[in-house]
Amino acid sequence: MKHRARELRFHSQNQDLTAIDERCQAAHALDAGRVEQLMLAPRQFQISQTIRRPSGGEDPLHEGSAHVASADESKAWEAHVLLLGQGAAPVGAPWQAHNLCAKVPRTSSHVRSAPMTRPIKVLADARALLADVERRTAPEARDALKTALAEVASTDGDRVLDGFEAEALRDSFNAVLGANQTLGADQVDALRDALSLKVSELKAGRIQDTEVMFTSEGRALDRFRGKILETMDATIAKANGKPVDVNMMVFAFTDEQLADGILERARNHPNVNFRLITDWTQLSLSGNKQPRRIGQVAREEGLDNIQIKYKRDNPYIWDRERKRPRFYHPASKGLNHHKGFVTLIDGRPEKMSFGSFNWSKGAMRSNYENMMILDRHDPDHRRIMKGYESEFEAFWNNDSVALTEREALTEKDRLFRELHEANGESYTARRIDSPEEVDPLYVAEDRHGGFDINSVADEDHSALVSVVGKTTAKRIQKEIRDYGRIDTYPELLARVPDLARKPTWVREQLREHGEFGEGGLSINTAGVSELDRAGMSRRQAERVVARREAHGTFETLSELGLIRGIGPKTVERIAPNLSDDASSGYYSARIPEEVATTGFAAEHRGEVAVRSRESAGASNAEAPSLERMDRNLAAPVTDLLRRTPEGQTFRLAMYGMSTRSPEYREMVAALERGVPVRVVLYGKYGASTIEAMKALRDRGLDLDFRVFKSRVMHEKFGVSGDDLFNGSANWSTSSMLKHSEDRFVFHNEPELAQRFVEEFERLWERGSQ
Repeated sequence: MKHRARELRFHSQNQDLTAIDERCQAAHALDAGRVEQLMLAPRQFQISQTIRRPSGGEDPLHEGSAHVASADESKAWEAHVLLLGQGAAPVGAPWQAHNLCAKVPRTSSHVRSAPMTRPIKVLADARALLADVERRTAPEARDALKTALAEVASTDGDRVLDGFEAEALRDSFNAVLGANQTLGADQVDALRDALSLKVSELKAGRIQDTEVMFTSEGRALDRFRGKILETMDATIAKANGKPVDVNMMVFAFTDEQLADGILERARNHPNVNFRLITDWTQLSLSGNKQPRRIGQVAREEGLDNIQIKYKRDNPYIWDRERKRPRFYHPASKGLNHHKGFVTLIDGRPEKMSFGSFNWSKGAMRSNYENMMILDRHDPDHRRIMKGYESEFEAFWNNDSVALTEREALTEKDRLFRELHEANGESYTARRIDSPEEVDPLYVAEDRHGGFDINSVADEDHSALVSVVGKTTAKRIQKEIRDYGRIDTYPELLARVPDLARKPTWVREQLREHGEFGEGGLSINTAGVSELDRAGMSRRQAERVVARREAHGTFETLSELGLIRGIGPKTVERIAPNLSDDASSGYYSARIPEEVATTGFAAEHRGEVAVRSRESAGASNAEAPSLERMDRNLAAPVTDLLRRTPEGQTFRLAMYGMSTRSPEYREMVAALERGVPVRVVLYGKYGASTIEAMKALRDRGLDLDFRVFKSRVMHEKFGVSGDDLFNGSANWSTSSMLKHSEDRFVFHNEPELAQRFVEEFERLWERGSQ
C-alpha cells in the first residue's frame, strides 16, 4: 500500500477529453471565503476535491474551461497544526487547495489531487524543536514552513509530526540557513529542495512493502543472492528467537554460495526450519545442483532443521542406441516450476519472494530475470502470502507427489527398472545411501497472537477489542481516521492518552503483540463490517460490496461516488483507512497420472469472476458485467486484458508463448478491439508464435514485438495502465495443464506498474526486430 488512499485521484472514464465537462458543478456552494466541495458528473469523472474561493472574488470555475494549478500554487495550501495535549488552536488559516478539474485520459497514470484538507498533530517530543524553527521564520516565509511541516509529518504515512521528523526538519532548516539565521522568502526554494531530499532519504529507510529487482539493472549476482538471504535474515531478526519457517518452492537451485548461506543460517539459528520442494531434475548430482548437497551436509552436521523434497516426475524415455534410459524434457509429467519462498514467524507469513528467477548463477549472469519481495507490513499482501503458504503446505504434505530424497531415489530406480524390462534389458538396482526420514505432516498454525493496530480488518479489530475494550478501540480507530496510521508503540501512547490509565497488563499486551502495518484494507477486498468500521454506514458498505460483486473491482476510491448515497465527505473520511489496491495469486498443479488442477490447495480451486467479453474495454462507470471462469492461470490475464480500454497499450514480456494458450487468444481479441500490444519474446522456442504475430501485424492490427535470440529473456510479466501480472508461468497449455506454476496480479499499483514499464522499455531497446 503506497498511501494512495490519502490522495484522492482524478480518474477519467473517456479517452480523448480536452475541455472540462460542463457538468462539473459546485455540489455545496457555501458563503464567500469558505470551502466549496465539487463533485464531477459520475459518468465522466468521480472527483472529490476542495477549493478555496477568495472572499468577494471571482468564482475560479469557469464554464467550459479548466484551471490547472501551477507549481507555486500547488504549494499554497496551509496546514492546520494541533498541539497534542495542549488544546491549542490551529496554527494558520484553513488549507487552500486549487481546482485541478482537468480531463485526464484513463490511459495515463492517475493524477493525484492536492493534499486533503486535514490538520496535522505535533507530538510533545517535537514541540521544542519546532518552536525554535518557528521563531527563526520570517512572517513572509510562514506559509512555506507550514507546507514543510505537513510534508515532513507524512514521512511515515500519517499526519503527525514526531520528534524524529521534527529533527529532520530542523536539520534541513540549519543546512540552508546555518545555526542562527532567519528563514526569509528568498530562501524558501532552497528549504524546499533540502527538505524534499531529506524526506526522500527518510522514506527510503522505511520498510519496503513491495520490492522488485531486475537483472537488467546490473550487479545481479550480488543483488539477487543478497536479497534472498537478506529477506530471510530480516525475518529471523524480527522473530527474536521465536519459531521461524522458511518454505521454498524452487525449480532450479545451482548457486553454491546461496546454498552455503542457507546452511550457515540453519547452523546459527536452530529456531529456523528450512523446507525446500524442488524439481525432479534437481535429484541429479550433475551440473552443480545443490539440493542433495544441502541434504547431505545437513545430515553430516546433524542439522534437523533442514528438510528437502522432490516433485515426483517421469521424464525418461528409452535410448535405443545406448540401451538405457535418458532424460527427455517433453516426457515430463509436470515440473515444479515455482521460484520463490515464504517466511513465517510463529506460523504467520512475514515475507514472500517470487518471480521468474531460478536460484542459479546462470540466471543472475546471463538471463533477463525479475524477483519480487512482499512484506506483511502492507495488509493487502497478507492474503497472497497466506495463499502461497497454503499452496506450499498442500504440496509438501501430498505424499504422492512430494518425495523425500530416499523416496525419490527409490522411485527413480523403479522407473529405470521398468524401462529396462520393457526393452528386454537386465537391470542392476542402484545402491541408495540416503537414510529413511521422519516425514510428519506440516501445518503452519498461527501462534503469533499479533494484531495490526492500524488495520480495520475483522480479525485485527477483534484482537484489539479483546485487549483494550470497545471504547478504547474506537478511540484508537478514530485517531487513525483523523490523523493517519500509528507508527510505533510510544507514538500510540502519545496519541491515545487514555491508554496510560489502562492496567499494566493491557499495555504489555499492546507492546508485545501490537503491530504497526500500513493500515487499512482495500475497498476491493474489505467486507461490510470492515467498511463500516472505516467510516461508512452499514448501508453504504453493503452497497459497495454489492457493486463490487456485480461489476468487479474499483479502479479508484473516487469511484465510490458512483454508488447512491456516497458523497465526497464519505470518501474523504474513509480515505486514510482504505486503498484501491487489489491483488491475488493463481496456481496450477498436477500429480503425475492425474488430471491437472488449479493448485494443490483446495482454496485455489473453483471459479472466479472476470470481466465479460461483452464489457471488454468498458469503464467502471458503465457498470460492466462479469462472467465466471475456472480459477486457472489464464483468469487474471483474461480479466486484465478485458479491462484494458481501446488505445491503452498492453506490454508483455514472455519467455515462452504458445498460440494455443487461452492468454494468446485473449490478446488477439484485445488487438481486434483496438488495444495496442507490444511484446518482448525469447525467440529460441517461439518461431511459430513469431510468424503468427507477423500475420496479425499484416492484418493491420496494432502489434509490434522484439525478439531475443542470444541472451535468455526469461521474464513472464504483463502491464496495462497501473495493473500488472508476474510469476513463474509462461503463456502455454503446459503451464496450465502439466506443471506446478504461479501467477500474481496487482491492480491499481501505479508505482509498481511503472517499474515494470521501465523494465519493458529496457528489454525493448535491447531486443531485435
